[in-house]
Amino acid sequence: MNLTLSEQDLLREKTEYTGVHPQKFALWIAMASMSMFFAALTSALLVKKGDYRSWEGFRLPMVFLFSTVAVIGVSVCIHAALISYRKAKFVQFRWLMFFSFLLGCLFLALQLKGWGVMKQGGMTITENLSGSFIYVITAAHGVHIIAGLVVMLVFIVHAFRNRKDPIYELRDIINPKRQLNLELLVSYWHYVDAVWVYLYVFLYLNYR
Repeated sequence: MNLTLSEQDLLREKTEYTGVHPQKFALWIAMASMSMFFAALTSALLVKKGDYRSWEGFRLPMVFLFSTVAVIGVSVCIHAALISYRKAKFVQFRWLMFFSFLLGCLFLALQLKGWGVMKQGGMTITENLSGSFIYVITAAHGVHIIAGLVVMLVFIVHAFRNRKDPIYELRDIINPKRQLNLELLVSYWHYVDAVWVYLYVFLYLNYR
């Protein structure tokens, strides 16, 4: 049975979902949990720093500043990828995702370099309490970065495999499900990037 335009509008009004998507809400809950975790770590650092007998101050390696720039680059690139996908610019979207992945890997490499600099300066994970906090905090954050990179890599593989999709990409039509998944991924990366910026500023102020 064919519906009139007014009937179609009424049906759309009754069935349109105006709340928060369950997957997005679940992601927000996960972000809140991660925020409490990192807040507990930084609070513990402040408590231990008050014990001058076991705390040895040192300057935070400069390489962590470079890794901060890299992780900010991930947010910029992956957000640009989302905008490109919404505009059905699929080639640009795929390459921006690829560059985002490379920047994420660069961030991890620079974090490992920072560990190396600390180790050379005698700040190992077991021999110095103040140094061990940096290892633990950066390692915990690194796990979240690795998780994001794995999901991003899966997304990139599917994006390149489906570049000749006759239903969507060859007709310049966005896939609603893929757009939702991309929005979730971008939100996650914005969050972990913002967490690192906070952590870097916090560590910089406490190690100088």
